[in-house]
Parts: sequence; structure tokens; C-alpha cells
Amino acid sequence: MTHKVTSRKELQTRLAELSSWQTATRNDAQVARTLHETRTMDQVYPLNEAAFFDELFHFIREIGAWDLLGDLDPKSREGALYPFLQFVLFTIMRCVGGMQSMLATRDVLLTDEALMGVLGFNAAQVRDGSNDRGLDRRTKPVEIRGAFSYETVADNLVTVDKEKLAAMFNGVVRCLAKQGMFPKRIDAVLDATDNEATPGYETDDGKEVPSVTREKRPDVRANRRAKKIKVTVFGWKVWVVWEPVSRIPLAITIDGINVADNEHAYEVLSQARKNVEGYATIRSVALDRGFLDGDLLSKIDGDDVIIYIPARSNLTITTDAREIARRAEALALQGQSLEGTTYKERIEKVKHGAGKNATVEERKTVVVGIRELPCDWWKAGGSSSAANSKTFQPKLLNATVVLRWDGAPADAEKEVVLLTTNPDKDPFAAFDAYDDRSLIENTCNREAKESWFLEHHPKRSEAGMRVHAYFVFMCMGLVSAFRSYKEQAEEAAFKGEDTGIARFRRQLEMRNRDKVVVFCGEHFGIFRNFEVMMLLGATVRDRALMGESLHTVFQRHGALPPESS
Repeated sequence: MTHKVTSRKELQTRLAELSSWQTATRNDAQVARTLHETRTMDQVYPLNEAAFFDELFHFIREIGAWDLLGDLDPKSREGALYPFLQFVLFTIMRCVGGMQSMLATRDVLLTDEALMGVLGFNAAQVRDGSNDRGLDRRTKPVEIRGAFSYETVADNLVTVDKEKLAAMFNGVVRCLAKQGMFPKRIDAVLDATDNEATPGYETDDGKEVPSVTREKRPDVRANRRAKKIKVTVFGWKVWVVWEPVSRIPLAITIDGINVADNEHAYEVLSQARKNVEGYATIRSVALDRGFLDGDLLSKIDGDDVIIYIPARSNLTITTDAREIARRAEALALQGQSLEGTTYKERIEKVKHGAGKNATVEERKTVVVGIRELPCDWWKAGGSSSAANSKTFQPKLLNATVVLRWDGAPADAEKEVVLLTTNPDKDPFAAFDAYDDRSLIENTCNREAKESWFLEHHPKRSEAGMRVHAYFVFMCMGLVSAFRSYKEQAEEAAFKGEDTGIARFRRQLEMRNRDKVVVFCGEHFGIFRNFEVMMLLGATVRDRALMGESLHTVFQRHGALPPESS
């Protein structure tokens, strides 16, 4: 995927990789009359100019999410010049289009007549602006001014409160669940990722930007072995529940970067369950060590959700599990087994190179499953002195100890111990479930930052950070669902079925064959090429022989024919 879009050509490339004019007012009759009477138009474009956004916006309408976007309007603006929905759709175009900053939108979106036509602006408005605001402060004239400024978009977006943003996001996920985008039984992943800012950001309460001091490598990608140093990180944190099959976020919440991971874990997981309720159920959740809290895990377990989580090295249960696993391995090499354990190996063949130089590497993974290990801190309230009572009954957990991971050298101090409430005796059940957790870091969190520019906020404020986070994760979900929807539709079409967006696209192609979109003032119309010529006063002999006339063109588009016709 294109990581940074700074030109129209790069935008076209990104949209092609991810694979209009929905808010402009369509009025074929009005445009036909204007063409005939004035012989002028603001602009004309091939109909496929904004095909990607046309299909995406159609998809949003089809799943029933369009009104959720309109509901973001805070309805507090006086003398508003633009419908709030224009800012919402513009932001979706920015996020989906991969523009790193609001400034970049000026060259790629705001001055592009075709794309701004999607939002209902004509060529004159794009060229000269929709109003005279700011002209007296401009020292150098510009060739194309743009319909509005990106500052206007940012200033309006940050007025949307967090409740409306949450309602929009949760509503979109609900719409996707209704469309069957998720497996019936979801094996979810929960993680928290930083959304960094600077100390100069404006916060909602006027206090300092949240911060935390951590040990980090100066540049992990440049040197993974670089010595860690203490750094202070400013900003916020986003909790994400992610569905790895559809690659769609199910729920998010936001708080300070200094808040512990387990603080909002149950809240966001509960919201994810509500968002898919009635259409799917969350069967399990994989978490990282940051969520290792007995009270939290007890709550999740109480909701009949299977848990997969690695234990910390300093825990008694970790020491015990590693010792048992080594004994089980020693006996397995002698052809024996240790009661209460299951020893298993898996060899995966990985091909390197091609042709005569191709080699095959065998990677061995060795795991030991241990049944019913006692855990004294996995309970409501977490660790307490009650665990020392004679009547105390510890929680019994299954554990999978990874003695060797994908052929890596054995290291007793780094053997991962996965704790789980899954009763499955196969230790690879927990291993595979937790291995999927890495997908959220690479496919969700990293992509959100590197390809969707999560940390490039429209305003240097908490409100700017928040609105951008909700839009980024919502757009990631919508585009993933859009891709899946189109793939399913194409498979259905191959089987001869006629359903979904494939039908829309065929209908669009049939309707749009040799057609153009014509903008006149606040309206646009869609016409065949020969119709435009006839409306402008030309005679198309081939069409005339087929009975076409100015009268039939007006009649076809619902306009009264001129008296002279």
C-alpha cells in the first residue's frame, strides 16, 4: 500500500491498491435546461473519474451507515456555509486517500475539481473559493484557491463530542455485523497502542498532556539491538478490540498514555460484544502481558470468553510451568509421558529462493501443554491475603509452554508460558490463538500509524487526536469490509448470482457507458455524450436517424422541452 500521498497520481495509485459525487445535488432536468439555454457548463468529467469513492459511498449507504455520518453534526453552528456532512466525507477521503497531513489535502483534494465535485462544489468554487474569507490577509494570489480551507475542516471536526464519535464508530461496526462481515464465533485480539503527541497540545481540561517515562530503543527498526534509554512520551493511548479474519476493529476507547493497559480493557471488550450481539459472539480473546491482572481476567472469564495471555517471568506459575515442561520434554525424548501434560512438535517447511537456488528450511516448534495449574491471583479483586486462607480455592488454568518457537534456539529464561481457560488438551490450540495476536501489532496498529497516519492529527489538541483516531479506525474497518464485500460479490457473480455491489457496479457500468457528469452551479447531471452535444445545439445525424431529438432528450431527463422544439 502507498504510505504517503502527496499528489493526485499517488492518490490514484493508493485508491487502486485499496480496490463521485454523492453529496452533490443531482438534477438532470435542471442541468439539461441550463445547458440548452446558456450553452455553458461549469465542468465536465468522465463518469469513472471518482469511481472508487462512488462505490465506497454506495457501500456505506447500502449497509445503513450513511445516517451515522450525518449524526456527527453538532448543530451548534450559526450561519454555516457548508453542510457538516461535507467535512465528514472530506475526512473520510483524506484518511482513505492516505494524506499524511491536513496541509497535504490542499494539493491532492481541495484543488481537484473532480474530487471536490463529489462534495458538491463546482469548478468556479474550487478555482476561486466559495466565499471571500481570508482574501484580505492573502499577500500572494494562488492559481486555484480551493472550495474551502483545510483549517475550516479541522475547526469544525474538533467540535464533535466523544459521545457522537463513539456512536458513529459503534454504529458502523453494528452495520457491518448485520451484513455478516464477521465469523459467527469471533476469536478477538485486544491491545493498546500509543497515540503520541507533543507537550504543546491543548487538552480538554486545560491540564498538561499525559506523559509516561519508559525505556525505549532510539530507533528499533534501524538497530534492534540498540541499548534502551529512558524517554518521556507524551500523548494518549487507544484500546482496540480487533477481529483478525475480517481485519476490522470491533471497538475502541481512548485515554491518557499514562493509564495502565488493564484500566479500560473490560470496558472496550464489553462494547465489542455489544456491537456484534445478535450476529456474532466473541468466543475468545488474546491479550498481551500488559493486561495480566487477576481482577480483569476474572471478569472476562465470568462472561464465558476464553482467554489466552502470556505469564510474566517473575510469577510462581511461570516458574512451575517451565519446570514441568522441561521434565515432560526429557521423558518424551525417552518415549515416555508425564501425567497431566502433552508434548508436541510441529515442523513447518519454509522455502527460500527460486529455481535451482531454492532451499527449504525446516522450522521446529516444540510446546508442552499442562493441565490444571493452580493460580492464586486469578480472581475478583486480584491478589490479596485471602489466598493464604486454608479454605481458599485457587483458579485452575491450562498452560502451554513454548520450548522452541519456529526453530529458535532453546532458552530456559525466555520460554513463553501461555495461560488459558481453554479446556482443549491440544497445546497448539493456545499457541496458534496467541500467535494471531501479533497480527494486531503488524496489520492493525502499525498500519494505522504508517499507512493511515494515526498520529498526524488535524489539530494540535486532544479533540483533534480523538476525532482522527475514530475516523482512522472506522475507515480501516470500512475499507476492509468494502474489499471483502466486493470479493464476495465477484465470487457470487462468477457463480451466476446477482447480488450486492457487483450488481450495482454492473448497473453503474451499463448506465455510465459513454456517459459524462456535467456540473452546473449547485447541481450535476449525468448524460450520454450525444445528449450533451444535442443540448448544446449540435445535430448528431446518427442519433437523429434513430429518432433522437432535443425533445426526447428533455423528456428522458424529466425536463419540459423548450417551446421551439
